[in-house]
Amino acid sequence: MRQEVDEHKVVASAFKALGHATRLRLLKSMLEGPLCVRDLQHSVGQSQSNISQHLAVLRNHGLVISERRGNMTCYQLADQHIAELISLAEEVFGKTT
Repeated sequence: MRQEVDEHKVVASAFKALGHATRLRLLKSMLEGPLCVRDLQHSVGQSQSNISQHLAVLRNHGLVISERRGNMTCYQLADQHIAELISLAEEVFGKTT
């Protein structure tokens, strides 16, 4: 029973991280593959510091992974199931922007 409660907390926490429009836009931008912070900044249209803060939340919840490429950091979905989750959410709740 204790493990089940802990699993619910982990899932609920991940859904909370997904519950911000900017973070959802970042994840959708990464559906085709890894992107560096600069590319994500242009895609989402927000400041580098704001993007970095949101990426930290996504990374801390295990939704994205990062990789250093020279002096840049690039991000990608941690698991392809995240793309499926976004797709299912769009089917259930309607298209997101």
